[in-house]
Amino acid sequence: MRAPIRRYTDDNNTLRVETFYHIIAEPGKKPWSFSLHNHDDLLEISLVVAGKASFECDRIKYTLVPGDLVVKNAGVLHSELSSPEEGFEQYCLGISGVKADGMPPNTLVPEGISPVMPTGNAYEYLKSMTAYLYEISSDKTIKSSELTRQAIENELSLINMMIMNAVEISEQSSHSKLVADVMDYIDSHVADSMSLDTLAKQFYVSSYHLAHKFKDEAGCTVNQYILNRKLGEAQERLVFSTDPIKQIAADCGYTNLQYFYSVFKKNTGNTPAEMRHYYNQILAPSI
Repeated sequence: MRAPIRRYTDDNNTLRVETFYHIIAEPGKKPWSFSLHNHDDLLEISLVVAGKASFECDRIKYTLVPGDLVVKNAGVLHSELSSPEEGFEQYCLGISGVKADGMPPNTLVPEGISPVMPTGNAYEYLKSMTAYLYEISSDKTIKSSELTRQAIENELSLINMMIMNAVEISEQSSHSKLVADVMDYIDSHVADSMSLDTLAKQFYVSSYHLAHKFKDEAGCTVNQYILNRKLGEAQERLVFSTDPIKQIAADCGYTNLQYFYSVFKKNTGNTPAEMRHYYNQILAPSI
């Protein structure tokens, strides 16, 4: 399957860089980790520079290596966990106002096409362009210039060419209807209290059957998936909003703030406040 040819043009000058960060997780130190989350109103593009990471996007697992370009459509669930031994380095650019022919807003990768693409001969160009955009993103004069907007548009056009040759996702990666329905339910009820037993009753199956089928297909337990989604939602809100931590905890199903802090610290290695502070230091201002 080949993606259709679509030239990207920003005729209405709608492109806007919302977030831009440079992540470095050194080998032998704390890995880079971001649980399952999505961005409803922006397209996220990552360029892997060094190291290795496990990546999940739209419920399919990948391994990221240097030279990989990762395009995460708006609204698509994704997570990352870097290799502690090899470390990880990437540039990650969040853009809004992307309008490609025949695609929903802030979407570039067609259904059935892998979001992970080796850049090959285009790597050095993409790396230098991305590093340049990152460097100027804090300069108020340059970042709002027409040249900067054109540079982003050119990068998106090159990415579209790469998508044309991207690998089709194997149909074997899909989940059964039961597991997919349970995942969908969890994804849309992050604020609710859920467990293996309550979900088994909800879908009229035994806890034993759901536990084994879910683990076989998803690679994690039902309760682990619930935790990952709650943590991912909390991380996304901590990084991309200014909402109070207490409100974020409540919206993720944690009425006890102290317990939320404990769970968050245990599973991410940081407190919610530490994670928010870290991202405030590395996130570039909007363009």
